[in-house]
Amino acid sequence: MRHDTTGTARLLLVVADGVRADVLEEEMDAGRAPAMAALRAKGSSQPISSSFPSVTGPAYVPFLMGHHPARVGLPGLRWYDRTRSLRWAPAQSRSYAGWDIWHVDSDVSPHMPTMLEYAQPSIAAMSMIGRGATHGRIGRGLGWMARAAPSHFRGDLLGWRTVERQATAAFLKQFGKVRPRFSVLAITSPDKFAHKFGARSDAVRTAIRDVDDAIGRAQELARRGGWGESLHIWVTGDHGHAPVADHDDLHGWLESEGHRVLAHPRLNVKNPDVVLMVGGNAMAHLYMAPAHRSRQWWGEHAARWDQLLDRLIERPSIDLMAISTSDSVVQVRHAARGVAEVRRTEGVAGTRWSYVPLDGDPLLLGGAHQLLDSNSAWALSSETAYPDALVQLSWLGASSRGGDVVLSASEGWDLRARFEPVAHISTHGALLRDQMLVPLIVDVATARRPQRTTDIVPSALQLLGVHADTLFDGQSFLR
Repeated sequence: MRHDTTGTARLLLVVADGVRADVLEEEMDAGRAPAMAALRAKGSSQPISSSFPSVTGPAYVPFLMGHHPARVGLPGLRWYDRTRSLRWAPAQSRSYAGWDIWHVDSDVSPHMPTMLEYAQPSIAAMSMIGRGATHGRIGRGLGWMARAAPSHFRGDLLGWRTVERQATAAFLKQFGKVRPRFSVLAITSPDKFAHKFGARSDAVRTAIRDVDDAIGRAQELARRGGWGESLHIWVTGDHGHAPVADHDDLHGWLESEGHRVLAHPRLNVKNPDVVLMVGGNAMAHLYMAPAHRSRQWWGEHAARWDQLLDRLIERPSIDLMAISTSDSVVQVRHAARGVAEVRRTEGVAGTRWSYVPLDGDPLLLGGAHQLLDSNSAWALSSETAYPDALVQLSWLGASSRGGDVVLSASEGWDLRARFEPVAHISTHGALLRDQMLVPLIVDVATARRPQRTTDIVPSALQLLGVHADTLFDGQSFLR
């Protein structure tokens, strides 16, 4: 079917999965990514903050739904369902690193539309979120999964790249026919190569050229079809990457402490004491009362678990520990820098965040800060080791699906020593700067500096002239 909307603005959002912003700048500056460099020349390029956890899956929510992922039901790459309400959930858990990827679209809130629903006709390709795509969710059907699964589970990266290039070609064929109002194309090989070879490796730079080539081909299709002037292309990422040399067997340590642990891929544990859900692998959720079917705040767990947390925070792999004491207060701990609270309040002026040191400054923010709006909270931490820490920790801590304890790994560490098909020398998932910053290239002038990936949706809707009544977590950078 052809949609003759030649004069209508269209947007192709390209996701360079796992590409560091600084590496992408290097490739553009060196002339090895000419299509993206041309987009930058028309508009701008800058690093922006992703979401925490900085992991594939949840981190697609901000730039496709305009919300923090935990607020729409995706607190992590892996998470535990206390309510037992999910269908087809082995051991009441999710892991979007495997077959559960089919459930992402149904796991996110049906009350929060996606860009693919706001602006139609629409196409999604290799995207973790495809709900609402009117003309295909390429790369996510049973046939595509059958092609990709052997490469994924064997760690065959070249095989994965081959399947991905086939999916890209299928997307471009559909893209040229449909002329979609909005489309998203995710290319995930950079992330897989980064895990095995490092985020600055030649393999990753080769995968970046796959991204650039796809953009050039999309532009050529639009030019040949006579709608090139109406096509806009923006490029972003879902998470950064950082070197990792040490892998903590957190699963094994919890067992050594005498606890029955449910964790992927070992889901056949009856009556677990604790559930461990690692993502990235530089973050983890801990669920301390898995038999209880609703969220409890830390006061209900402290008597049994405080001593374990005291030992856990001393492990060199643990940088930050976040504990939800209510739906609006998160206690943040660091072994050397002490304890503080992140508090969220709602009022007539909107949502405000405060940082209240109790015994130190774990987030390195230089003392107390009161009643910051979203922009001020971002600006306070944007140049620190933990970008956007107040907002990210606050929303994640309030999630009914989140862990009772959230862990962010130290630099050079991750939290999963076993079960990966490819040994990781680069990681992501943590609240650390190199893992939180992602690229954003837009081909139009901006009215203000983009801050977060949640800004992309309201900006895209403004570009396309689509009105939405939704109160997004992000703000348009075009006005």
